[in-house]
Amino acid sequence: RFDRHSAGRGRPLARRARGSRVNSIVMPFGLRVPAVLLALAGLLLTAPAAIDAIDAKCSACAAVAGRLQTALEAEKPRNHVDLRGRLDSKGVRYGKLIPYDVSEQRFTELMEGVCEGLGRYTLRTVKPTEGPSAGTDVTRWEDIGRVSKNPRAKTLRDELNDYCHRIVEKQEEHLQKALYAKELNSTNVAEKMCIQFSGECEHREDLAEAQSPAMKEEKKPKKDKEAKSGGKKKKKGAKKPAKGDDKKEL
Repeated sequence: RFDRHSAGRGRPLARRARGSRVNSIVMPFGLRVPAVLLALAGLLLTAPAAIDAIDAKCSACAAVAGRLQTALEAEKPRNHVDLRGRLDSKGVRYGKLIPYDVSEQRFTELMEGVCEGLGRYTLRTVKPTEGPSAGTDVTRWEDIGRVSKNPRAKTLRDELNDYCHRIVEKQEEHLQKALYAKELNSTNVAEKMCIQFSGECEHREDLAEAQSPAMKEEKKPKKDKEAKSGGKKKKKGAKKPAKGDDKKEL
């Protein structure tokens, strides 16, 4: 006997089943995996490659290492970090005194401004005069001494800044251990970061070629400046009578 109520109840269920059907792929052993999950898995597998993608990796790493090197060179002797915050029954503070060289404070202060100092870098194609690639075009990151307003330059700055934060985060533990063990200093930062810890550069020759040349103007001795200024004053003094003569003629 036909039951209307049971038929009515069955139809919506059938429609919902058909509407919720998801395309799936049959895997080994008869397992069915939704295609969406496989697509997401593929994106996750390819994400690291996309995250680390940047032109001239060795040179980019050298630029970051250069900023940390500058911070290390600017360090001054500091007192121990005083963690004695509590008082005992006699009113005497107790706690730990940690040497600044192996303190968390030192590491934080060194790293906090590394990535922010890369605003003057941009990607350039140059011809090195020395090294394995002498005379050939090489793309590397260079400090141009100013912040360019070019839209392309801004895009490159953002890429380098993102790369800096990623590589610093990845190497944070290695850098901290090396710093506390006095194995990291201003003379070997680039070698540690770009060869030993990350492998962005294969050899020291590659690292040397990838590093940006110094863009700072050479500071001349004061004597030379005084001599020049004195010379200018003499010239001005020699011209004054001529100006007076001109006025007289007028």
